[in-house]
Amino acid sequence: MAALRVAVATRCFGASLLDSLQLAVDCGATAVQFDVRDEIRAVDFGESACRQFKQRLAEQRLHLASVTFPLRRTLYDPQHLEDRLQAIKTAMQFGWQLGATVLTLRPGRIPEAESKEFSTYVEILNDLAKLSNHVGVTIALTPTNESPEALETLFDAIKAGPLGLDFDPAAFVTAGHAPHKAFRQLHSHVLHFTARDAIRDVDGSGVEMAVGKGQVEWIELLPLLHEADYRGSVTAVRTQGDDRAGDVARAVRFLNSSDFR
Repeated sequence: MAALRVAVATRCFGASLLDSLQLAVDCGATAVQFDVRDEIRAVDFGESACRQFKQRLAEQRLHLASVTFPLRRTLYDPQHLEDRLQAIKTAMQFGWQLGATVLTLRPGRIPEAESKEFSTYVEILNDLAKLSNHVGVTIALTPTNESPEALETLFDAIKAGPLGLDFDPAAFVTAGHAPHKAFRQLHSHVLHFTARDAIRDVDGSGVEMAVGKGQVEWIELLPLLHEADYRGSVTAVRTQGDDRAGDVARAVRFLNSSDFR
């Protein structure tokens, strides 16, 4: 069974670019993900800086698993919509310059099918998918408590170009869905895998946990990636907690464990 390509989201280290790369190597990651909104920005990277960045990755024997672009509003929020879309398109182009082929994006909850908001949502995603054909970077949507069925409905509506799923098992746990069952249903859409864990409270809310400490059944989920011939990276991410750097480093070691090979 082939080894997973384990990546780490460097923003979780809270360190400089060069220090983050070294920390990624030290914890056993073979790839990295960068936040191209707040961590490194297109406006600060000319052609020379991009070349130096890729050279440093090569020196550290690291791959660029993906880039991510955090949104501050839902994708389809009408306020500042054009500016938001232009920022995403710029991030896609910047990702390509850095050597990425995937940009992860958490767009907010999918509107109800047949609603006006859903139509707007689909129109926006088709526009971005069309750009993917020209730029070479495909968007992978990170779900927000959606059911597998709602995600399938959305993907079926995108016709203008490629669009993928950033499979986040923590999101399925908090939505009340078993991640391994959701992966079986959605595996053909999975372009990126975010390694997060969570527990679902009795009131239906969710709390993110360190990988291996929540309700994600990793021993059932990870073998499915091999079964599906998933070729992308598994990226350790921690968005909460008092020791995000330590948690993602431990997550990398957990994912690299021989128990899951």
